[in-house]
Amino acid sequence: MNAALKAYFVLDFNLVFRERMVLFFTFLLPAFMYAFFGMMFGDASYGGGAVSFYDEYTASFIGLILLNVALMNVGPVLVIYKEMGFFRRLLVTPLDMSAVWLSAITRSFVIFMIGFVEMVIVGWLMFHQLPQTSLVELFTAILVSAFSLFSFGFMLGAFFKSSNAAFNAGIFIFQPMLLLSGASIPLDRFPPFVTQLAQVVPMTHVVDVLRLAWRGEYFSPAGLTPTVLLLLLGTACALVARRAFRWSSM
Repeated sequence: MNAALKAYFVLDFNLVFRERMVLFFTFLLPAFMYAFFGMMFGDASYGGGAVSFYDEYTASFIGLILLNVALMNVGPVLVIYKEMGFFRRLLVTPLDMSAVWLSAITRSFVIFMIGFVEMVIVGWLMFHQLPQTSLVELFTAILVSAFSLFSFGFMLGAFFKSSNAAFNAGIFIFQPMLLLSGASIPLDRFPPFVTQLAQVVPMTHVVDVLRLAWRGEYFSPAGLTPTVLLLLLGTACALVARRAFRWSSM
């Protein structure tokens, strides 16, 4: 079983890195977006001038990289595999859906780390700063957020039968997640009802835990509620995906 799982991991990684569209959305787009918003708002300050754009929004863009990987890689790649008939071949192997989920999550986290390093380099080039937060807090928050968003992306991939539909759904979902989470535009600039609506958007809680971790406040009572919500969401999405998953798009 371990040998079969290892072989599937290797094949999974090789197949993903052949998809040019997937690579564009997962590698180039996050760095471009961070540079774009940095050029637009890099001189802005927040909290009465005490917090710079780098300190306030770099954590948010970590979340956007996770969201981008979840919607543009995890889900669509799952559907591409179904269209290729790749999963049907696994029916004669000892692997089950859990191995597919584990490989997708692992592969996606590796892709996220590449995007994260890109963002750190862009931040250093543009703002001459590097992350100063506790790496333990930051990566704990990242792991919680990744589990939630990647499971959500896997659930979407389990439902769709067409890769085009999966990509379109990812783009459609990405926009409100971006706008309503406070990751790009402060929520206090929206009407009160939008702020209330944002609380049902998973990305809002991802931004919350990442910003807390960035400030060194994640291991505090403030981080408990969003962490629990994200873990519950990730678990629910994984369970739904397990029931909805089909080995073929037919």
